[in-house]
Amino acid sequence: MIRIVLVARHQPERAQIRTTLEADHRHRVVAEGVPGQECELVCRTRPDVVIVSQPEEGAALGALKRITEIPAPPAALLLADRLTGDGVRRLLRLRAAGILHRTTAGRHLPWAVHAAAHGGLALEPGLARDLADIPAEPTGAAAERARAQALLGELSPREREVIALAGDGLSNPEIAAILTISADTAKDHLHHIYAKLGIRSRLQAARIVWQAGLGDSRRGSDRPAGKPGGHCPSVICSG
Repeated sequence: MIRIVLVARHQPERAQIRTTLEADHRHRVVAEGVPGQECELVCRTRPDVVIVSQPEEGAALGALKRITEIPAPPAALLLADRLTGDGVRRLLRLRAAGILHRTTAGRHLPWAVHAAAHGGLALEPGLARDLADIPAEPTGAAAERARAQALLGELSPREREVIALAGDGLSNPEIAAILTISADTAKDHLHHIYAKLGIRSRLQAARIVWQAGLGDSRRGSDRPAGKPGGHCPSVICSG
């Protein structure tokens, strides 16, 4: 069962969205309200997905910013009109789990909610085609890569080096040796990276690195001796 919080200005719109969602018995709307109540509703019910419908992409962006400030926020699916390529990219950089046009959302909500709840990216096909760097497949590997690359774009060059090494399973001392910094500095970089990306672990960092296509494609000779390439990202050192 996917638990959903629904936020929209008008009760008739909320009722229509609720009816569409609950026609699939895997979905249950646990709370609903108006824009500005996102944090209260999410903190009270701890849903899997929060759906926010706003006429303007700027208002959707404001709602998403409020949601991302919640500790361990749920996946956020945004519905808006008059979406632009730049606006969509800004929403993706804030880790929107899905973006749909309000006028056509009804036909896409069932699969979009399922994709968002399971860590995917739900972009309406027509909207995805409007983005030069995101193909039309709303939940495919290319869309996941675009989202991960947008996240890494929020980091400084040094932070991208650190997260790439951490994504390969290197420990803080090993990262420090490669980058000629102290282990404490490497640890500090990781903490700053976690804060910027809204993540809490090296495993989550590794997932973003591999989704972005970095993997083990950088160095070869600058690895510490005895550290083979191709680490499985599920074997991550703590700290």
